Amino acid sequence: MKKKISVLLSALLLIFATACAEQDIANGMYVYYLNADGNALIQETYPMTTIEGALEKLKYHSALPKGVEVEQYKVNKGYLELYFNSAYAKLSKTTEVLVRAAFVQTLVQVEDVNFVSFYVDGKALTDSDGNAIGMMRAEDFVQSTGSSIDSYQTTDLVLYFATKDGKTLKANQKTNVRYNVNTTIERLVVEQLLKGTNASDLQGTVPKSTTILGVSVREGICYVNLDSKFVADSYDLSPEVAVYSIVNSVIANGNVTKVQILIDGASDAVYKKTIDLSRPLEWNDNILEEK
Repeated sequence: MKKKISVLLSALLLIFATACAEQDIANGMYVYYLNADGNALIQETYPMTTIEGALEKLKYHSALPKGVEVEQYKVNKGYLELYFNSAYAKLSKTTEVLVRAAFVQTLVQVEDVNFVSFYVDGKALTDSDGNAIGMMRAEDFVQSTGSSIDSYQTTDLVLYFATKDGKTLKANQKTNVRYNVNTTIERLVVEQLLKGTNASDLQGTVPKSTTILGVSVREGICYVNLDSKFVADSYDLSPEVAVYSIVNSVIANGNVTKVQILIDGASDAVYKKTIDLSRPLEWNDNILEEK
Protein backbone atom coordinates (compact mmCIF):
# COMPACT_ATOMS: atom_id res chain seq x y z
CA MET A 1 0.00 0.00 0.00
CA LYS A 2 1.66 3.19 -1.12
CA LYS A 3 1.42 6.22 1.11
CA LYS A 4 2.35 9.78 0.15
CA ILE A 5 3.48 12.18 2.87
CA SER A 6 2.71 15.87 2.57
CA VAL A 7 3.38 18.44 5.28
CA LEU A 8 0.83 21.24 5.35
CA LEU A 9 2.04 23.32 8.28
CA SER A 10 5.26 23.62 10.22
CA ALA A 11 4.77 22.86 13.90
CA LEU A 12 6.93 22.20 16.89
CA LEU A 13 8.56 18.79 16.81
CA LEU A 14 7.16 16.15 19.12
CA ILE A 15 9.99 14.15 20.63
CA PHE A 16 8.59 11.48 22.87
CA ALA A 17 10.52 8.91 24.82
CA THR A 18 10.03 5.23 23.99
CA ALA A 19 6.53 4.13 24.86
CA CYS A 20 6.07 2.83 28.39
CA ALA A 21 4.79 -0.46 26.97
CA GLU A 22 8.32 -1.14 25.73
CA GLN A 23 10.04 -0.17 28.98
CA ASP A 24 11.08 -2.50 31.75
CA ILE A 25 11.28 -0.67 35.08
CA ALA A 26 11.50 -3.00 38.04
CA ASN A 27 8.83 -2.01 40.58
CA GLY A 28 8.60 1.47 39.09
CA MET A 29 7.09 3.70 36.45
CA TYR A 30 7.82 6.80 34.39
CA VAL A 31 5.99 10.08 34.93
CA TYR A 32 5.93 12.27 31.81
CA TYR A 33 5.63 16.05 31.71
CA LEU A 34 6.47 19.01 29.48
CA ASN A 35 9.98 20.41 29.41
CA ALA A 36 10.71 24.06 30.29
CA ASP A 37 10.24 25.17 26.67
CA GLY A 38 6.91 23.36 26.41
CA ASN A 39 7.84 21.66 23.14
CA ALA A 40 8.68 18.10 24.21
CA LEU A 41 8.18 15.53 26.97
CA ILE A 42 10.68 14.46 29.58
CA GLN A 43 10.37 11.69 32.14
CA GLU A 44 11.19 10.90 35.76
CA THR A 45 11.27 7.50 37.45
CA TYR A 46 9.10 6.83 40.49
CA PRO A 47 7.96 3.76 42.42
CA MET A 48 4.77 2.26 41.00
CA THR A 49 1.72 3.99 42.43
CA THR A 50 -2.06 4.29 42.12
CA ILE A 51 -4.10 6.48 39.75
CA GLU A 52 -4.40 9.12 42.46
CA GLY A 53 -0.68 8.91 43.17
CA ALA A 54 0.18 9.28 39.49
CA LEU A 55 -2.09 12.31 39.18
CA GLU A 56 -0.36 13.87 42.19
CA LYS A 57 3.05 13.33 40.53
CA LEU A 58 1.79 14.91 37.30
CA LYS A 59 0.51 17.88 39.31
CA TYR A 60 3.82 18.17 41.14
CA HIS A 61 5.67 18.43 37.82
CA SER A 62 3.14 20.97 36.50
CA ALA A 63 2.11 18.64 33.65
CA LEU A 64 -0.96 20.85 33.26
CA PRO A 65 -0.64 24.56 32.38
CA LYS A 66 -1.87 27.07 34.95
CA GLY A 67 -5.63 27.10 35.33
CA VAL A 68 -6.20 23.63 33.84
CA GLU A 69 -7.30 21.02 36.36
CA VAL A 70 -8.49 17.43 36.60
CA GLU A 71 -11.81 17.78 38.39
CA GLN A 72 -12.51 14.08 38.79
CA TYR A 73 -11.76 10.66 37.35
CA LYS A 74 -13.63 7.40 36.91
CA VAL A 75 -12.25 3.94 36.24
CA ASN A 76 -14.11 0.82 35.14
CA LYS A 77 -12.73 -2.45 33.78
CA GLY A 78 -9.44 -1.01 32.58
CA TYR A 79 -10.92 2.23 31.19
CA LEU A 80 -9.91 5.46 32.93
CA GLU A 81 -11.92 8.62 32.28
CA LEU A 82 -10.34 11.98 33.15
CA TYR A 83 -12.59 15.02 33.52
CA PHE A 84 -10.89 18.40 32.97
CA ASN A 85 -12.30 21.87 33.57
CA SER A 86 -13.22 24.18 30.68
CA ALA A 87 -9.75 25.81 30.71
CA TYR A 88 -8.41 22.72 28.92
CA ALA A 89 -10.22 23.80 25.74
CA LYS A 90 -8.06 26.95 25.58
CA LEU A 91 -4.76 25.06 25.25
CA SER A 92 -2.80 25.56 22.03
CA LYS A 93 -2.78 22.63 19.63
CA THR A 94 0.82 21.69 20.35
CA THR A 95 0.47 21.96 24.13
CA GLU A 96 -2.78 19.98 24.11
CA VAL A 97 -1.24 17.04 22.26
CA LEU A 98 1.77 16.99 24.59
CA VAL A 99 -0.39 17.23 27.72
CA ARG A 100 -2.53 14.38 26.45
CA ALA A 101 0.56 12.30 25.71
CA ALA A 102 2.01 12.97 29.16
CA PHE A 103 -1.14 11.88 30.97
CA VAL A 104 -1.87 8.82 28.84
CA GLN A 105 1.72 7.50 28.80
CA THR A 106 1.95 7.97 32.57
CA LEU A 107 -1.40 6.56 33.61
CA VAL A 108 -1.51 3.41 31.44
CA GLN A 109 1.41 2.13 33.51
CA VAL A 110 -0.83 1.95 36.58
CA GLU A 111 -2.26 -1.48 37.28
CA ASP A 112 -5.66 -2.15 35.67
CA VAL A 113 -5.50 0.95 33.44
CA ASN A 114 -5.39 -0.04 29.77
CA PHE A 115 -7.01 2.97 28.11
CA VAL A 116 -7.57 6.62 29.00
CA SER A 117 -10.34 8.94 27.78
CA PHE A 118 -10.47 12.73 28.14
CA TYR A 119 -13.54 14.84 28.92
CA VAL A 120 -13.58 18.65 28.92
CA ASP A 121 -16.31 20.49 30.79
CA GLY A 122 -18.26 17.23 30.92
CA LYS A 123 -18.05 16.48 27.18
CA ALA A 124 -15.82 14.00 25.34
CA LEU A 125 -12.67 15.58 23.91
CA THR A 126 -12.88 15.95 20.12
CA ASP A 127 -10.39 16.48 17.31
CA SER A 128 -10.33 19.41 14.88
CA ASP A 129 -13.07 17.73 12.80
CA GLY A 130 -15.39 17.35 15.79
CA ASN A 131 -14.89 13.60 16.15
CA ALA A 132 -14.60 12.20 19.67
CA ILE A 133 -11.00 11.12 20.29
CA GLY A 134 -12.12 8.39 22.67
CA MET A 135 -9.94 5.75 24.26
CA MET A 136 -6.18 6.27 24.05
CA ARG A 137 -3.13 4.18 24.87
CA ALA A 138 0.57 5.03 25.08
CA GLU A 139 1.36 3.76 21.59
CA ASP A 140 -1.01 6.34 20.09
CA PHE A 141 1.52 9.04 20.91
CA VAL A 142 4.83 7.53 19.85
CA GLN A 143 6.15 9.87 17.17
CA SER A 144 9.23 9.70 14.97
CA THR A 145 11.75 12.49 15.41
CA GLY A 146 10.95 15.21 12.92
CA SER A 147 7.27 14.40 12.49
CA SER A 148 4.82 17.26 12.71
CA ILE A 149 1.44 17.59 14.35
CA ASP A 150 0.09 18.89 11.07
CA SER A 151 1.55 16.23 8.79
CA TYR A 152 -0.84 14.50 6.46
CA GLN A 153 -0.59 11.50 4.20
CA THR A 154 -2.80 9.69 1.74
CA THR A 155 -3.64 6.04 1.36
CA ASP A 156 -5.96 3.71 -0.53
CA LEU A 157 -8.62 1.80 1.38
CA VAL A 158 -10.84 -1.18 0.58
CA LEU A 159 -14.13 -0.70 2.42
CA TYR A 160 -17.07 -3.07 2.58
CA PHE A 161 -20.51 -1.50 2.07
CA ALA A 162 -23.94 -3.07 1.77
CA THR A 163 -25.46 -4.07 -1.55
CA LYS A 164 -28.83 -2.54 -2.42
CA ASP A 165 -30.82 -5.43 -0.96
CA GLY A 166 -28.98 -5.03 2.36
CA LYS A 167 -28.13 -8.72 2.56
CA THR A 168 -24.49 -8.86 1.47
CA LEU A 169 -21.30 -6.81 1.44
CA LYS A 170 -19.32 -5.66 -1.57
CA ALA A 171 -15.80 -4.23 -1.66
CA ASN A 172 -15.47 -0.58 -2.62
CA GLN A 173 -12.07 1.05 -3.12
CA LYS A 174 -11.41 4.59 -1.96
CA THR A 175 -8.20 6.09 -3.33
CA ASN A 176 -6.03 8.93 -2.06
CA VAL A 177 -7.82 9.22 1.26
CA ARG A 178 -6.13 12.06 3.12
CA TYR A 179 -5.64 11.80 6.88
CA ASN A 180 -3.51 13.11 9.74
CA VAL A 181 -0.45 11.00 10.60
CA ASN A 182 -1.67 10.87 14.20
CA THR A 183 -4.79 8.96 13.11
CA THR A 184 -4.50 5.18 13.05
CA ILE A 185 -5.55 3.27 9.95
CA GLU A 186 -8.17 1.42 12.00
CA ARG A 187 -9.83 4.67 13.10
CA LEU A 188 -9.60 6.07 9.58
CA VAL A 189 -11.49 3.03 8.27
CA VAL A 190 -14.34 3.52 10.74
CA GLU A 191 -14.50 7.25 9.94
CA GLN A 192 -14.71 6.50 6.22
CA LEU A 193 -17.48 3.93 6.78
CA LEU A 194 -19.36 6.62 8.68
CA LYS A 195 -19.10 8.94 5.66
CA GLY A 196 -20.73 6.31 3.47
CA THR A 197 -20.30 5.70 -0.24
CA ASN A 198 -21.24 7.39 -3.51
CA ALA A 199 -21.32 4.10 -5.42
CA SER A 200 -24.75 3.74 -7.07
CA ASP A 201 -24.95 0.01 -6.38
CA LEU A 202 -24.05 0.25 -2.69
CA GLN A 203 -25.38 1.79 0.52
CA GLY A 204 -23.91 2.84 3.84
CA THR A 205 -23.74 0.57 6.85
CA VAL A 206 -22.89 2.87 9.77
CA PRO A 207 -25.53 5.57 10.44
CA LYS A 208 -24.09 9.06 10.05
CA SER A 209 -25.62 10.00 13.40
CA THR A 210 -23.27 7.52 15.10
CA THR A 211 -20.50 8.95 17.28
CA ILE A 212 -17.13 7.19 17.32
CA LEU A 213 -16.20 7.08 20.99
CA GLY A 214 -12.84 5.43 20.38
CA VAL A 215 -10.82 3.11 18.19
CA SER A 216 -7.78 1.37 19.62
CA VAL A 217 -5.64 -1.70 19.02
CA ARG A 218 -4.31 -4.08 21.62
CA GLU A 219 -2.66 -7.47 21.10
CA GLY A 220 -3.95 -7.88 17.56
CA ILE A 221 -7.52 -6.90 18.38
CA CYS A 222 -9.14 -3.63 17.29
CA TYR A 223 -11.65 -2.20 19.77
CA VAL A 224 -14.27 -0.03 18.07
CA ASN A 225 -16.36 1.88 20.60
CA LEU A 226 -19.55 3.41 19.13
CA ASP A 227 -22.44 5.15 20.83
CA SER A 228 -25.92 3.64 20.99
CA LYS A 229 -27.06 5.41 17.80
CA PHE A 230 -25.22 2.72 15.84
CA VAL A 231 -28.00 0.40 17.01
CA ALA A 232 -30.93 2.80 17.38
CA ASP A 233 -30.52 4.58 14.04
CA SER A 234 -29.33 1.63 11.97
CA TYR A 235 -30.20 1.26 8.29
CA ASP A 236 -32.53 -1.38 6.89
CA LEU A 237 -29.85 -4.03 6.62
CA SER A 238 -29.35 -7.52 7.91
CA PRO A 239 -27.56 -7.40 11.28
CA GLU A 240 -24.64 -9.39 9.88
CA VAL A 241 -24.08 -6.85 7.09
CA ALA A 242 -23.97 -3.89 9.49
CA VAL A 243 -21.56 -5.55 11.91
CA TYR A 244 -19.25 -7.26 9.42
CA SER A 245 -18.98 -4.13 7.32
CA ILE A 246 -16.90 -2.78 10.20
CA VAL A 247 -15.14 -6.05 11.01
CA ASN A 248 -14.11 -6.93 7.44
CA SER A 249 -13.14 -3.35 6.56
CA VAL A 250 -10.91 -2.91 9.61
CA ILE A 251 -9.20 -6.28 9.12
CA ALA A 252 -8.71 -5.69 5.38
CA ASN A 253 -6.82 -2.43 5.93
CA GLY A 254 -5.40 -2.55 9.44
CA ASN A 255 -2.93 -4.69 11.29
CA VAL A 256 -5.39 -6.81 13.28
CA THR A 257 -7.05 -10.19 12.94
CA LYS A 258 -10.10 -9.55 15.12
CA VAL A 259 -12.46 -6.67 15.90
CA GLN A 260 -14.40 -6.11 19.12
CA ILE A 261 -17.35 -3.73 18.78
CA LEU A 262 -18.38 -1.91 21.95
CA ILE A 263 -21.62 0.04 22.42
CA ASP A 264 -21.17 2.99 24.79
CA GLY A 265 -18.11 1.18 26.16
CA ALA A 266 -20.02 -2.02 26.94
CA SER A 267 -18.96 -5.35 25.46
CA ASP A 268 -22.01 -7.34 26.55
CA ALA A 269 -24.37 -6.09 23.84
CA VAL A 270 -26.26 -8.23 21.33
CA TYR A 271 -26.76 -6.31 18.08
CA LYS A 272 -30.37 -6.47 16.90
CA LYS A 273 -30.84 -9.54 19.12
CA THR A 274 -28.72 -11.46 16.60
CA ILE A 275 -24.98 -10.71 16.75
CA ASP A 276 -23.17 -11.38 20.02
CA LEU A 277 -20.72 -8.51 20.56
CA SER A 278 -19.28 -9.85 23.81
CA ARG A 279 -16.30 -11.33 21.98
CA PRO A 280 -13.94 -10.25 19.19
CA LEU A 281 -15.15 -11.13 15.69
CA GLU A 282 -13.06 -12.44 12.79
CA TRP A 283 -13.22 -11.98 9.03
CA ASN A 284 -16.46 -13.28 7.47
CA ASP A 285 -16.33 -14.56 3.88
CA ASN A 286 -19.92 -15.77 3.92
CA ILE A 287 -21.34 -12.25 4.03
CA LEU A 288 -19.62 -11.14 0.82
CA GLU A 289 -21.49 -10.86 -2.45
CA GLU A 290 -20.88 -13.80 -4.75
CA LYS A 291 -19.07 -12.88 -7.93
